[in-house]
Parts: sequence; structure tokens; C-alpha cells
Amino acid sequence: MRILERVGRVLFFLSAIALACVLAGKFGAGSLWRGFEPAVAGAAQQQKAPYDLTRLEAVNETLKYIRKKYVDPGRIKPPQMLLSALNYIQRDVAQVIVHQQEGGNEITVQVEGESKSFRVDNIQGPWDVAARLREVFAFLQKNLEGSDVDLRELEYAACNGMLHTLDPHSTFLSPEAYRDMNVTTSGAFGGLGIVISVRDQQLTVMKPMPGTPAERAGLKKFDRIVKIENESTLNMPLDDAVRRLRGEPGSKITVWIVREGDGGWAEAKPFPLTREVIKMSSVDSKQLDGNVGYVKIKNFQSTTFDEVVGALDGFKQKGAIKGLVLDLRGNPGGLLDQAVKIADLFLTDGTIVATVGASEGREERKAASAGTEPGYPIVVLVNGSSASASEILAGALKNLERGLIVGQQTFGKGSVQLVFPEITPEKAALKLTIAEYLTPNDVSIQGVGITPDVELDAMTVDPLEMDLTVQKDTYKEKELFASLESQYAAQPGKPDETVRYQFTSAEREIAREQGSESDDDVQNDFPVRFGRELAASMPSEKTPKEQLKAAKALLDRVKKDELTKVSGELEKLGVDWAAAPDAAPAVSAEALQVTVETSTPSNVVNAGDPMELTVKVKNNGASPVYRVRAQTESENGYFDAKELVFGRIAAGEEKSAKVQMGWCEIEGQKYASIHGRPKDAKRVCKIPMDAADRSDGVSIKFESEGGGTPATAEVRPTIRALPRPVFKYSYQIVDDRSGNGDGRVQRGEKVSMYLTVKNVGTGRSYETQANITNMSGDGLLLDAGRFDISNMKPGDVRKVAFSFDVAKDLADAEAIVSLSVGDRDLNEIAREKVKIPVEPASPISALDETRLAGTTGALLLDAPKTSARSFGQVPSGTAMHVIGRSGSFDKVQVDDARYAFVASSELAAGSGKAAAKLPFDDLYMLSPPELKIDASQLSTSASSVTIRGKATGANKIADLYGFVGSRKVFYQSNKKGADPKAASFEVDVPLKPGVNIINVFARENADSVTRRMIIVRRDSDAGALLKTPKGEDQADWLALPPP
Repeated sequence: MRILERVGRVLFFLSAIALACVLAGKFGAGSLWRGFEPAVAGAAQQQKAPYDLTRLEAVNETLKYIRKKYVDPGRIKPPQMLLSALNYIQRDVAQVIVHQQEGGNEITVQVEGESKSFRVDNIQGPWDVAARLREVFAFLQKNLEGSDVDLRELEYAACNGMLHTLDPHSTFLSPEAYRDMNVTTSGAFGGLGIVISVRDQQLTVMKPMPGTPAERAGLKKFDRIVKIENESTLNMPLDDAVRRLRGEPGSKITVWIVREGDGGWAEAKPFPLTREVIKMSSVDSKQLDGNVGYVKIKNFQSTTFDEVVGALDGFKQKGAIKGLVLDLRGNPGGLLDQAVKIADLFLTDGTIVATVGASEGREERKAASAGTEPGYPIVVLVNGSSASASEILAGALKNLERGLIVGQQTFGKGSVQLVFPEITPEKAALKLTIAEYLTPNDVSIQGVGITPDVELDAMTVDPLEMDLTVQKDTYKEKELFASLESQYAAQPGKPDETVRYQFTSAEREIAREQGSESDDDVQNDFPVRFGRELAASMPSEKTPKEQLKAAKALLDRVKKDELTKVSGELEKLGVDWAAAPDAAPAVSAEALQVTVETSTPSNVVNAGDPMELTVKVKNNGASPVYRVRAQTESENGYFDAKELVFGRIAAGEEKSAKVQMGWCEIEGQKYASIHGRPKDAKRVCKIPMDAADRSDGVSIKFESEGGGTPATAEVRPTIRALPRPVFKYSYQIVDDRSGNGDGRVQRGEKVSMYLTVKNVGTGRSYETQANITNMSGDGLLLDAGRFDISNMKPGDVRKVAFSFDVAKDLADAEAIVSLSVGDRDLNEIAREKVKIPVEPASPISALDETRLAGTTGALLLDAPKTSARSFGQVPSGTAMHVIGRSGSFDKVQVDDARYAFVASSELAAGSGKAAAKLPFDDLYMLSPPELKIDASQLSTSASSVTIRGKATGANKIADLYGFVGSRKVFYQSNKKGADPKAASFEVDVPLKPGVNIINVFARENADSVTRRMIIVRRDSDAGALLKTPKGEDQADWLALPPP
């Protein structure tokens, strides 16, 4: 089959930046705290069978396709593939670490306390990689037996490690990822036709799609979905909600809706719906003034060409098209054949794209004259997120002189991936780079991108967040690890024109608040308005160069108008932004005196506090300097890219500029909320509350016009982290709402979960919640699942009562909820997966008597059995109201609605009347490990730093491990430690130049993990600031031998 026919299903989606996100992805807040991203609302995951790693089902198939189909066999390096596979395993599996031995001939794989060495110096071909991985897998499988590690995911990680050495876009797709990818590229699925997201921690309708079941039923934007069928959406992860809402076309589902505001209702109302095939639109269109059409292509899916044709036909019904604005901004790519077909719409001849690959040879796709659109002007809008298939389309229109490219340099992804489906019994898939594509004239944009003919750059005048400096997108394809290099790549060109335009602070705030979820499908922003003016003013049937020349007057006018607007805004701030005269005399840099200071003593700022940077420039020269501005550079984003504007500084004059450090936000405005900014709310800038201890360098670099530029200045601020809360807790699970009262949970019962939380840390908490999340699907219905327990000082105690119903048709032998107690501001979270066994009923004989706690007191239990959880201690001699007995356990009244169980042997005969509310001391048996770490210094010129710490746990400490960046540098098992509840460590960790982010983890088990971060800066031997290397290298993969 010919390559361009097969790659009709090729995907060009951007790879996730895995190394930067590993730790955040693993230890983010989860559930409804996960964040802002929207989703378009498959089937629940099935129970997985035992898995044999040594069969190498995924590894062998991956290696087979790499050998047969990879674009460049010269990039296949088996030794590196093996080491990267092992690195991916140790990153994903806490109790695994791999040490590279001296000389590099052997590696040692450690699983907890067991270790084994393997040769790596004899790996010559792909099947040597498989053979060695089989040996390693056998060792891992044996020593991970009985653990929580999913061996499938371990092998998938190894496959992605191998692929990581090839290029950024070859990826192994789990069955779930492959299924989701198919939905994205097909443009259709069975569902209701709503875009959903999480707002105000509630599942929220963001957009009912036109002509879908959701729209016809009357669902509206910002409706809250509180139940799906009988299952509460309280704390439901967004991915789970999407899976539940999708299903086979024709199947029925009921969603329960609460609507806020006028005409709304507070009690949930049912909306019965029937699922249909939902076709996702990849194109938005609108007729602009002057018969100029606007078409935005969001991605390239199987329907995109037809959608574009439909949009053009719609324009023609209103009159002849005078011009077209084709918007490819933010388009990550998609299906190659769709981009080619759309390019062919506008081209009469020429090669649209060629693909070349080692196993595929060369193939070209040419334009045909039949069906070509008239020669009206086309303006193509692009930016740094336009990638892959969108670059094919933009490149074809540019190089074949059919479209004028306007915007910013594109991403620069010039490779072709083919998906090999269902390569394992579990139906995982492989996305592999098989070719590179060339735009007309055999030009590769790999690592380069498409250069716009007219570059656009926004300018924002804002005393808090000034943005006048031309910002170049720096994170592109070429910055990705193992990015391909093409022999066909050309050096990036320069735009013919640059238009800088005013982007007001109000417009910027609106854009930030809306994100990708504007009420309008078509954004009437400056690039669109400018694109329309260009398209309307350029002549038809001319080359883009000729059209640009014809539009010169328009360009000059727009440049002048936009600069006038910006100068006017600066003038309001007392800044003279006049340009330097042509014959302005130069002023030496030495004559420009710079002083720098911050608003905090010794440049030390506490997390959560503001910090202001003040820079003064005095002109000791004999002539003015013009348009003086400065920008900070720092490895810390809190201090980086802050702009200071001075404007004209006359001879003998001193001017100062100030800028706020940290992040700026609207005071009182909640993140991810449907509610707008509070009335009269101000923007405030401060160091985030969860910032870690660190010492940073900040360089202030100047620019000016008409002569001298001040010398670079420097300041070194230090951040002090806030003291952290630590949440200890206990809970009782009891069937006291509607059950038989035996303390055991049966199907059909209504259950309470009484939680007591104590802050045992050194710092107070801020916005803090206690949550439970349903992990049993339809088998569990949450009733009360979220409580606000904010502002807990050290020593404070809070008590809440969760409630949920266990369904009569619960299929599993246990009900499962995820319990979390967390501070959202400090990102301090205690989390536990609670498994509640469903047990046969236990007979309870009724009693009504008073008994006393024995000489050692009495333990309160949540069930009448020796293995029951204890949650409280009743003091000796306390009278208790005994209301029943089950075997050797007494049932005692705790308060009007709550009861517990006590071993009968711990009670003595008594008389009188017990208190209505039983006094007892809470037993805090549960908490995440408490972990304290410190570094010998926060800045150093040495190549390593000593990290020390201690972890303590309520029940045990299983292990400790740590990373520097993405490199795992130590692991310490506590299985044979002297104290099972405590472990100390001291380790020298390697440092790269610049900023080193060190994360240390302490685990009680897979569900109870504490992370602490410390940041150490490595300077030069002379103490000068060093740049942090971008990306990674092979030295980052494995740890050094243990001492």
C-alpha cells in the first residue's frame, strides 16, 4: 500500500513533555482538584488478568516495528534503548532503582532490598535489548510479586523508554490511550453532545453542541451535573465522567441537573437522554465584513476537508468571496490526507508535500487544477502552537505562493507517524515515526517551522505585568529531547514585515479567564481583524509578495496607529516613549548608572508575600537616551521575564521603574470558576504560597535606542517556604443511617464515615477540604462527600461525617472510596484508598445497661471483630450505655445517632446513667508519613550537595527515594530497618549547573506518600550564575553506584 494512502490515518499530535511532568502527574491533586481542562463527554475498565512480563508481548512487537519501519535506522542505538527502558521503569516504580556501575559495563537493578547485576556492554542489536529485558523482567516480576505494581504498565513504560531514544513523537499507547485517540481522530463517538469540565469543584456543562441530544433536551452552559444515573458526580474525576456519559448510540442515560441563577433550580432534576453518534466539529467559520470569509481549523480529523468545503459554500451563498482568513493558530495537527486535500482546494499545480523514509522511499502528493477555488487573497494565521499537519498546509500555501502567512514562527514538526493498532492482546498500539515530510521545493520545517511573511507581536501596557518586549516562542520542536535532524532543513527566514499591536490589559485578562472556552467560536481579536483588512485590501490573482507590496500603506498605517495607542498608555504612566532622533548623540554605557533593590530585607521573601523590584537608571551623560527598558532573566519563573520601562531619560536625570515579582491574580477570584471576578476586585502579585525554599539569581538586561545601553545588573533573592500543616486522622465506618446496626456493611445499607482530622504540623492550613471519591462505580452513591475544614492552626481538630449508600447490586466484595484531606494553597494532601468489606450480617442481641471502662480504658471499634479498626480510647471508669451485644463485643452508644463496639472484656459492671455524648480521646492511627529534609546549602559551586532527612509514620515507613530533576538518585528500603515507623537518610546528590530541583518521597504504602522539594542552585567556581541546561542527556537516566 502506498505511504500517502496509509498515512491518511497518521497522527501528528504533539508529544507530552514527559520529563517535565512526571512528578506533577504522579502526585497532583487528582479528582475534582485536577484542574481546568475541558473534555468532550467509553466503557469502564475491566478487571485485569495476571500478566507475565517475561513474554515480552509489548517489547517484542515494538522492536519488530522499529526494525522494519523506523524513519532513520541510524538513530536506532540498542544500548541506549535498554538504558532508557530501565530508566522509565525506575521512574514509574517507586521501589526500583537502577545503578550504572563504574566503567559502564554493568547495571545493578535493585527492588527494595534485593539486587542483581546485568551486563550492558554486549548489547549490539534490538534483539539483545529484548533478551536482556527478559532477564531483568524475570527479576522484577519475582521481587514485585504481591505488590501494587501493574506489570502491564511496567512493560509499557519500558517500551516508551526505548522509543524515547528515537524521537519525541514515537510513543507506545496503552489500550485506553489508543481508544481515546481513535475518538479524537474519527471525529465521532456515541454520546450526548456536551463539552464538560470541572468548575467550582462541580461537574459543569461548558457547551451543548448544536443539534445533539443535550441541546434538544434543554441543557445549558454552566448547568451542574450532580448525578449520572444513580451515581453522584461529587469528586468524580473528569475522565470517569466522560467514560460514563459516552456509550453506544441508542442507549439511554439520565443525568441530574442543578441550574444556578435566574430561572434555575436548587434541587436536582432528571434529564433522560438517548445517546447518538456525536460528530465533533473541527472547523469554525464566519463571514466577516467585506465578503471576507473566516475559517478556523482546530485540528485535522476525518471530516475536516468536508467541513471546510461546507464553510466555503456557505460564504458563496452570500456573494463572491473577496478574501479568506484561514486560522491555524493552536492547531496541533492530525490527519495528513485532510491537510493535503485542503491545500489542493486552493492550488492548481505543484507538489503539496513529499514524504521520505528509509523503509517507505519517496512519495509526492501533487495539486490538481480540478475543483480549485478562485484566486482570492488568502491570509493564513499561525503561531508557535501550529504544528505538523497545519504546517503542511501553511507551508504548501506559502511555498507555492498562494497564501500570505501572518503571525509567529510555527512549531517545526516535520515528521510523519503511523499508528500500528492492537499490537498486543490487550489492544495496545504503537505510534512510530516512519518518514519525514517536505514542503514544496523539498524544504523540511523540522526543528525550524514556517516563518511568517508578516510577524505579529502583542504589546501590553500594564504597571503590574508590562509586556512590551518582543517575545520569541522558545519551546519548539528543536528543544525536545532526541528531536530529529533533517538534511533537508533550511535556516529559518526573516519576516518581511513586523507589526506590533496593542493588546490591552483588559483584553489579556478576558483571554486568560476564557482560556479555550470563549462563548464565541470565532474570536474577533487583533490577528483576525488585521487578517480581514489584509485580505480585503490585497488584489486577487497575485503572488503573496505582490499582495504584500500592494498592502504597504495599510501596514504602515496599522503600525503607526498601534504604536500611538501604546505610547498614549505609557504617557499615562509618566513614561515618554518618544523615538530617538536620527542624529541623536550616543551616551556611553558607563554614563548610565544602575541601582537595584527589592522591597524585602536582605532580598528574602516568604512564600505568599509580595516582593517588589525597583530599578533606577541615572543618566550621567551629556545627551538623552531613548526608549530605555529592561527585562529580568531568571531560572525561577516567579522572577523571570518581568519588564521595566523607563522611556526617555534626559541628561542628568534619574528614572526608576518598579515591577512585582511572583504571579498576579484577581483578589478573591477562584480558580476554575463560572463566577466572574468579584466587584471592584484588585489584581495582586505575590510569591505563590506553595513555593519551596530556594535561592535564585536575577539578571536585569537593558535595551535602548539612540545610543548607550545600561550594563546588566543583578540581584539574588531568596524564598523561604511557609511552615507546613500535617494532617493526621482517624475514621469510623458504620451502618448507622439505614442498616441493621451490626457494624458490618451489607449491600443496600446507608453508611456513615466519621472523620476526625488534626493538624500536627508546624504551620497552619489555608483553604483545606476533606473529600471522599467513589471508586466503586454504580455500586456506591455519595451523599455527603466534601467538607470545608480551612484555617486549621497547629493542634486544631475538625470532625466531619461523610455519608454514602451501598447499592444492592454492588458487584464487588468490597466498596472502595478514596479519602483525601488537603490544603489547596500549599498543595499538602493526605490521601488513602479505603476498602470497605461487604460482609454477612452479624446478629446483635439488644441490651440496655450501663458498664464502665476498665482500668486501662476501652478501645472504640467500628465493628464487632478483633480485626476491626480502632478510632477512640475511652478513659478508665467512664460510664457507657450498652445497647447490644455481638459475640464477645458490646455495642455502645456514642451519641444520639452514632454507636461503636468495645470488647466486652474491657468493660466492668456499672450503674447509673451514661452521658448522652460519650467522652473519648481520638486515636490518630492514620496519616501520611511526616518527612523533613534539608540541604547543606541552597547555593553552591560544588558538583554535589548533601541532602539529609527523616521520615516518620503512624504505622510504618516502607521506603524513601529521591530525584534530582527527572533522574532517580537514591532509594532506601525500610523493610529491615531498626525502627519500622522511622527512617533517616543522608545522601550526596549530583548537581547540574544552574537550578536543581530535588524531590524526596517517603512512602507508607502506594496510597500514602509524602513529597518534599528543595531547590539548590549550582554556580560557577567564581560564584557567577550558570544557565540550567535544557532537556536531558543520557547521564540523567541512571543513578551512580551507591557508596
